[in-house]
Order: sequence, then C-alpha cells, then structure tokens
Amino acid sequence: MNNRLDSLIEKLSSPAVFPMRASEAQQLALMRTQTLHCGSHRSRILISGNPGCGAKKALLLHGWGGHPLMLAQAKDILQAQGYEVYLPFLLGHDPQTPAPADLPVQTQLLLTLQTTFGTFDTVVAHSAGGLITALSASLGFRFRKLVLMSVPASFTSLLRHFLRQNRLPVQYLAPLCAEYRSRFPAAGMPETDALFGLGEIPALIVHGQQDNKINHADARKIHHQLPNSRLELIEDTGHLGVLTHVRTHHALASFLRAAGAGDEKRSHHVGSY
Repeated sequence: MNNRLDSLIEKLSSPAVFPMRASEAQQLALMRTQTLHCGSHRSRILISGNPGCGAKKALLLHGWGGHPLMLAQAKDILQAQGYEVYLPFLLGHDPQTPAPADLPVQTQLLLTLQTTFGTFDTVVAHSAGGLITALSASLGFRFRKLVLMSVPASFTSLLRHFLRQNRLPVQYLAPLCAEYRSRFPAAGMPETDALFGLGEIPALIVHGQQDNKINHADARKIHHQLPNSRLELIEDTGHLGVLTHVRTHHALASFLRAAGAGDEKRSHHVGSY
C-alpha cells in the first residue's frame, strides 16, 4: 500500500491543467503580469485594473487543475465595482513554469502575495482554492470578505472525489488525509470539520446542485461555520458551470454592493486562528 500511496501523492502534486480557450489566451496576453518566487516555485500573477489611491484589492483563486482565466467573469464584476484584481496561477499550474506542487505548499503563495501586494479586501475562490484560502488564514493570511464557489468543506471531501475520479478504493482515504495533515506547514493543522471557522466575516457561498465533483452538502457545512454567510444553491449547473452562471454573477455583484455598503460599520478582519 505504501508504494501506491506514494504514487497517489505524486499524482495529486502534478495536476493535469485544464487548457485555455483561444479567447482566454488572448486576454492573458493583454494583462499586466508579475512573477513571484515562493521558495523553489514561481507563480505568474495576472493583474487587472489600474492601481489607485485607496483602491480595494481582490484575490481570485482557481481550483486544482484550473487556471486564472476561468474566473474572468468574476474579475470583470469586481473591476466594475472599483477593485484592483489579482489572479495568480497556483504553484505548479503555470504552463510556463511547470513543477510538482502539493496543496499545503500553496499557502506559501498566499502569504507571499500578501507580503508583496498588501492585505486583500476580498477573496473569491473556486473549488480547492477555497481550501487553500482557509488553510492560509490559519497561518496569518488576512482578508475582509470571502466568496466560495463549489468549495469542498474539508480535505476529506476533496480526496474522496479524487479517489472516485480515479476509481480507487476508499481504503486510501484515511492515509491520504493523514499524509496531508502531517505536511501542513504549521503545528496543529485546523480540524477538517472546522476548517472554515473564520468568524463573522461577510461571506457568499455558491454551489451547483448538479455538481458531480463536490457535493452541494459541503456548501451547507461551510455555511453553518460562517454565521454571516449567504448560501446560493443553483439548480441547473455543476462544478465548472457555476463560474459562468448568470445567477452566480447576480449573487456576486449583489454581495459586493451590500458588503461594501457596510464596510464603514464593520471591522471584520480574518487573521490567525
């Protein structure tokens, strides 16, 4: 079993990245970019919007095997509301700098982004990007508002999907979870059933009811952990479709307006647990 487990961990660290459409590649070519170094890894950061005095910053995180332009429509909504938007390639996902990189090491990317660009007002994360955000918060990554799209409630849920996708027996689930807990870069990784216990921050949770990767029950679990959250379950869409669904766009624009209107009355700020 050890050899097979090592093979699974290696596979998880080398995602098959979803290819860009021609229109996405064209958009990428027109965007400002900056490369950050995170130890032996590099990440290319796409930056949209002109920096200005007092402009709020938003960070958009794609899922495992995804790429930043999958969140292009969310970027446009944020930019229209005055945000400067940052869209990094997760470590190991940029075709210009391919290299194995597992989930726990992605927290170093978020901490480096914060050190380089300052605190982000809003984080919008899809799928595993949401897990990475919650893990990074336990290490001091800070933000004021959170939007989660098709996000698994725990490592267990994410790894269970991985096993199903690869038609592997459930017996690998427990050792895989234990392996990732042991490699998390902080003593006492947050328990998986309380990963999103981030306090009273305003949060929007969007999930497709036809999601066959991450069950929409996970969205309800996260919703229960975030007392100031709004849950939108979309009946006619799945894991990727939620990114481009019109109801997602309406919910995101409405959430940003409402949360922005209350910023002066609140001082919610997520930091270390």
